[in-house]
Amino acid sequence: MKSNAQDAYTYQTTQDSIIANTYPYVLPVWGQKVQERGMADQMQLPFGLNVNYVNAFVDLKITEFQLLVGDTDLSGIINSETLNFQEVNGTTNGANFRADAWVLPFLNIYTLFSVVKGGTNVSLKPTWKDDTGEIMLQLPEFSSEVEFDALAYGVGTTLVFGWNRYFSSIDLNYSRTDTDLLKEQLGYLTLSARLGHSFRLSKRRKDIFIAPYLGMMYRDFVGADGSSGQINLNEVFPDLDATFNQKVNDKIAANQELIDNPTTPPGQKIKLQAQNQALTTIQERVNDSGVFRTSFNYFIRKELIQSITFQFGFNFQLNKHWMLRGEYGVADSQRFLMTGLQYRFGIKKRSYKELLQ
Repeated sequence: MKSNAQDAYTYQTTQDSIIANTYPYVLPVWGQKVQERGMADQMQLPFGLNVNYVNAFVDLKITEFQLLVGDTDLSGIINSETLNFQEVNGTTNGANFRADAWVLPFLNIYTLFSVVKGGTNVSLKPTWKDDTGEIMLQLPEFSSEVEFDALAYGVGTTLVFGWNRYFSSIDLNYSRTDTDLLKEQLGYLTLSARLGHSFRLSKRRKDIFIAPYLGMMYRDFVGADGSSGQINLNEVFPDLDATFNQKVNDKIAANQELIDNPTTPPGQKIKLQAQNQALTTIQERVNDSGVFRTSFNYFIRKELIQSITFQFGFNFQLNKHWMLRGEYGVADSQRFLMTGLQYRFGIKKRSYKELLQ
């Protein structure tokens, strides 16, 4: 009897030890190896749901602009050079939703979906020059803001490395954006690296900590082929039509006065006559196209003035399930703010006890 009792005790003790040292969740792969090394408590729960608020500002530059009204191509008259963009920037803010999973102890993969509201501020000062580079017509500066709604979705992955409560990570994601302003989807690539240290806030609760970090982020458009869209110029710049024609008429009249003045040198008269002929051609082509009154198709290629920002932020873990996050990125031509809440959970695999049954 004593031997049987000892055998039962030994069996139960062995079983309890196996259960205690068995990693309970289906992910990550190699989670059991981490458990056997006694470091499983340092891993996050394998699955996460995140909701974030994101606000961003970027300065842009227009490198190419083409205009087509019906079958009339006005790109020779109205282009990125003659429009003379003074300032172009964009702001976006919205909610970002993300679902992720730790596939390996050091590798996280995720999908993301964003609902965005934004605006593009454009300031331009249309300028036309003659063949010698002299300004023959310059309109006052116009500015306008176009608001838009957009949806974005993408995928990404994060690699992490930790040692003695220090940690580093590299994150890469790709997203595409749908907006009514553009016919094509807009691709966006983000690459970031972070380095930080976690500080435990409770001796009794090891799962409560705050982890500040520093980092760098690279963001840019993917596929520099440009985008096309449709817009009504008179809605964006309502005074452009009258101002354009008034300025052209005033300039032609001023040139004609000098042409008719007998004291004007003959060479200057020839130059002014050529300017008036060019201005008349520009005015007729623009007015005949109906560009100010109808919707027109455009092609635009834009680039970020600055693609790298300096990032700093924190993760504040309340427990194994809940975490708060905040991050701010800044550069001369970019600003980025993100705050969010994360919920983590695990999906358990069949336990050792269940397998024995």
